[in-house]
Amino acid sequence: MASIQAQPTRPPTATVPSRPAERLVPLGTDRWRVIERDGHVRGLIERVATPRGERFRALRYHLPSRSFIAIGEFWRMSEAADTLRLSR
Repeated sequence: MASIQAQPTRPPTATVPSRPAERLVPLGTDRWRVIERDGHVRGLIERVATPRGERFRALRYHLPSRSFIAIGEFWRMSEAADTLRLSR
């Protein structure tokens, strides 16, 4: 009996240039943590499949609810990272 190996449908990490002031740390195949140079975590970015293509959702931690709140969806990961960096 022949065995069949599954091929991944997309690469495990996105190849997006990070800004000099921040790092993108992969947390899995579809999620990254955005960390500033000083070590401060700005939030998360999730890759989301939509009928029109992949989008990148910026998530910020909301302390009172102890959960992540979506602050926007973008076509490019760099736009989601910029939103996290520029919003306070």
